[in-house]
Amino acid sequence: MPMSKKTFRDQILETMAESGISMAELSRVSGVSYDVINKLKRREDSSTSAENAAALSRALGITMTSDSGSQSQADAGLVAVYDVEASAGHGAVVDGEQVLCNMAFDAAFLRRMTDAKPADLAIIRVKGHSMEPTLLDDDHVLVDRTKNSLSFDGLFVIRFDDVLHIKRVGRSAQRGNVMVISDHPSYRDLDMPKEDLDVIGRVLWVGRKV
Repeated sequence: MPMSKKTFRDQILETMAESGISMAELSRVSGVSYDVINKLKRREDSSTSAENAAALSRALGITMTSDSGSQSQADAGLVAVYDVEASAGHGAVVDGEQVLCNMAFDAAFLRRMTDAKPADLAIIRVKGHSMEPTLLDDDHVLVDRTKNSLSFDGLFVIRFDDVLHIKRVGRSAQRGNVMVISDHPSYRDLDMPKEDLDVIGRVLWVGRKV
């Protein structure tokens, strides 16, 4: 019979037991909340974010690779899905950044798109119609938060006028400016100074309901 593979939770609990570290102490040294650690301990089906998994692994000195038959959530390509909407329309004000869940991607698939770590990626929801047909209302997009330079054209999540938008960014004839472009022809393009834009990240991937 093949041996069952240890989960991330199994290795965390085994290492805690072997080292004698308490949940309170692990919370202190890792920066992960006590409630998260307690949930991992008490619920067999529990999971946590990629950031928490990486922090716990560092604090306990755990290195998980595919050679050992298991991977940490950070290595497994888990990307946080945030309760955030970015407007493809007239603007969406973001009041919070609660993580709703994590979406698993094959690590090799992510590496083909970006060198960024899963913790530097985010999935958010599209709201509005200004980027149709490229992006539709209620699509989800994968955002690379390490790509925050507007030196290259592309789809970006940007904030201006205290509102979060998804727009195509292109070159402007005016020095120091960029064109903020809507793909839908009924919306006008904006010629804006780069300094007026807070770049959240570049859109790499889109997922939608069919």
